[in-house]
Amino acid sequence: MNLVFLLNKMVKIVHLLNNHKIESKSTKDTRLLITNRKGGYFCLANMGKSRYDGLFFFDEKVYKVIESLNIVGSAKAGKIINKFYEIKREWDNTAETFFMPNNYDSLVYETTQPSNIEIVLDAKESYDHRQWGRFYTICQEDDKIIVKFVKKTDSREDSSDGSEEYSLFLVLKFEGMFKKAEEWEKRNYEFDKKRNSMPYERYVFSALNLKTERVVLSFSKNKERAKKEADYVFRNIENLREKQKEYYDSLLKSRKNIKNEVMMAYSCTINSLDSLTVDNKGIFAGLPWFFQFWTRDEAISLKALMLQGNFSLAKNILFRHLKSVLHDGKLPTKLDSLLRSADSAGWVSKRAEDLIYILKNKKILEKQFTRNEIEEIEERIGHSLDFMIKYHTRDNLVLNNAKETWMDSLQRDGFRIEIQAMQLSMYKLMHELTNNRIYRELEDNLKKEVRDKFWNKKCLADGLDDFTIRPNVFIAYYMYPELLTNKEWITCFDNALKSLWNDWGGVSTIDKNNPLFRPEHTGEINESYHNGDSWFWINNLAAITLYRLDKKRYKKYIDKILQASTKEILWQGAIGHHAELSSSKELRSEGCLAQAWSAAMYIELINEIYK
Repeated sequence: MNLVFLLNKMVKIVHLLNNHKIESKSTKDTRLLITNRKGGYFCLANMGKSRYDGLFFFDEKVYKVIESLNIVGSAKAGKIINKFYEIKREWDNTAETFFMPNNYDSLVYETTQPSNIEIVLDAKESYDHRQWGRFYTICQEDDKIIVKFVKKTDSREDSSDGSEEYSLFLVLKFEGMFKKAEEWEKRNYEFDKKRNSMPYERYVFSALNLKTERVVLSFSKNKERAKKEADYVFRNIENLREKQKEYYDSLLKSRKNIKNEVMMAYSCTINSLDSLTVDNKGIFAGLPWFFQFWTRDEAISLKALMLQGNFSLAKNILFRHLKSVLHDGKLPTKLDSLLRSADSAGWVSKRAEDLIYILKNKKILEKQFTRNEIEEIEERIGHSLDFMIKYHTRDNLVLNNAKETWMDSLQRDGFRIEIQAMQLSMYKLMHELTNNRIYRELEDNLKKEVRDKFWNKKCLADGLDDFTIRPNVFIAYYMYPELLTNKEWITCFDNALKSLWNDWGGVSTIDKNNPLFRPEHTGEINESYHNGDSWFWINNLAAITLYRLDKKRYKKYIDKILQASTKEILWQGAIGHHAELSSSKELRSEGCLAQAWSAAMYIELINEIYK
């Protein structure tokens, strides 16, 4: 690569937390991503634009409001500083600061000197790519600029014409001058094209040019509410900033026995998982496009909340899922979905076990749970098992339908190894909770069946009569290590790693010698998704299982995974967040930019290693 071109692409990344500071230069395509902890977020690319960049707010649905916000004529930033409570970008002669006050639908944007700031709008529901029927009105009211957006149907794209669907308001509060632009312009989305995610282009609305050094942008479906919030935030910026700093100082208390880079990445993942929490009700699966409460993703992420002492939220999410058990024993893939997940009940049960165990160890179980609540856990898991046995069990083994496992780009219908391990884990927990012998008998019968039909003394089958090597064996160990002896697990893992291991520090989702294997991420054309891509949550989980089984034998693998995950969090992708996955070929930050279960499993891994 040309040296001048390489230097021009480099950006210095700095993480600054209290008195701790680390920095490095990166040539990767990096992004800023901050949230307001109520579903809104701001995402800004340093290179490679996406339609998911911009300012978004959550009001029953996720709405995009701003396409871009930048200093006129600015090129790529030379430095990005993550202060956790705010993020800065530095240029040759100025700097920008972005922060979203927690629980407000506002963004504060500041520059170190009065600057010409271009504001480009693209108001819409996040997944709505229709081009027609978009109307903006811009006016001044006292010391504020009011932008009203109205979405109407258009016969060129809709079955009706001119019917209003919704309206949104954006209020800008600042001191300075402004000039209307009011021009439509075409944007190309290189990032989306690279990941085969259409559309790759869109017309957006260049609305305003401001001359100022500070602006507050507030959103609402109600104009007066947006005006009121903009006024309040503008008057109280420094107070809100200080509260934000105090919140993150409390959240991110450093652990002194963790080395510097890992400690910073650990703090980043705690912050990332917290930033995906919405109104203390649930956890978005990921941003910028998985902004839903996916059952599996939330359940997997719950132990990380427990490890941070957030027992109340973990308990609330746990009970929400326990109360959602369907008539066949399974759980919906997400809130109010008609689709089912084969493994969510197993994950929820595992997290119920984790929560009870952690609270017992801390001798605070009785403070967090009433006896009735413990009985409700028993009852809900018991009902799930009753229905699973009735509708989905054949000769002791548990049957799942197509696309019901976490590898949902694949059919994988049949009897899958991690589903059997989860059922075994549920039987074991229910025996411990109720002392009912029937659960021990069910556990013993299923364990014998799985050993007889899945274990060939070298490998655990991925499914009945399917010995394709995949990383689901690590999930099986995580869920139910009693399935094999330690010696047998070592044989199993040694053989799995020979086929799955990526030297940069991760595991592929399929045997790399399999003809289905794809070495590079194929984006929304999901050929690689579960046939090659290396998922960070699975990598971190695999490191946990290797550490528990034999930390000395597998030290090389554990260290490599920890190193790769840490590097991705700190220096690649959305700075300070853990992405969904990487290509198998080399360490990259790909898929969704900030994935809850990736961050959660990193938190678990650090707590496992640095006890």
